[in-house]
Amino acid sequence: MTTFEETTESSNHVTVFSSDSASTTVVSSAREAWRFRGFIAYMTKRDLRTTYMRSYLGWVWSLLNPIAEVAIYSVVFGVLLSIDRAVPDAPGQFSSFPHFLMSGIAVWGFFRTVSSKILNNFMATVRLRRKLYFPPVAAALSTALSTIVEASILIAVVIAFFGLWGHLSIHAVVLIPAAMFAAISGLGVGLALSVFNSRYRDVGYLYSIGLRLGFYMLPLIWPVESAAGRFGNFPWLEPVITSNPFAKMIGFGRDGILFMRWPPLTDWIYLTGFSLATLVVGWAIFARSSADVAEGL
Repeated sequence: MTTFEETTESSNHVTVFSSDSASTTVVSSAREAWRFRGFIAYMTKRDLRTTYMRSYLGWVWSLLNPIAEVAIYSVVFGVLLSIDRAVPDAPGQFSSFPHFLMSGIAVWGFFRTVSSKILNNFMATVRLRRKLYFPPVAAALSTALSTIVEASILIAVVIAFFGLWGHLSIHAVVLIPAAMFAAISGLGVGLALSVFNSRYRDVGYLYSIGLRLGFYMLPLIWPVESAAGRFGNFPWLEPVITSNPFAKMIGFGRDGILFMRWPPLTDWIYLTGFSLATLVVGWAIFARSSADVAEGL
């Protein structure tokens, strides 16, 4: 197997990384990924350059896609189904279903996009790794970084969207850590599922269904307050749906951008712990299984 060589202009030596090093733990895998940081940066730049290749509008699509998504959902749920009537008023009696919807999609979009792209990333890089050695996690990290850069444009769009209506304060910066919590969790989930998806392709199909279900089960198109007392004979479902970590992330972002308040310290601690734990567990599964899976493909 070919090795990857990393050179720097500031030094004359060449560092060669061999595929013999066993990266079966999170720590050893992270250390090897750090040694290949130049390769990860190169892959990230390449992904960003080729994202909208052969497209007339290019990166404009990164603006049009979320705007079109919000517009469609606003018409379907806000006008046809009149869900906007249940949206709670923000400070200044500001009540807008498109703004409510966009503040949730901005956070959920980070998790959905990062996790789903990484889910299919491992299979796509196996053939390349047979020609050029690099850590299995390197491609996943580059995909995550390029996806975060691309999705960050949505954060700017959301902030501008609120600014145009004059509903904007310093609390809007909370949307950034909320998106990072979602992206880190998406990286962990994507890493864990990618090795299973390589063996059983049903995992990817089931996950796409799960993401669609999550869109309706999470408080994206409906306020979390409206769930109270709606589960009839299944009251245990209410805390499961309204208090799960992803519902917390969505509410965390809305606290800042929509309701103009700082989220409670307990939410900061809870979401920080959850996102990091998800990343560590997902990375550990990937590090232990990726080598065996690659050999069997």
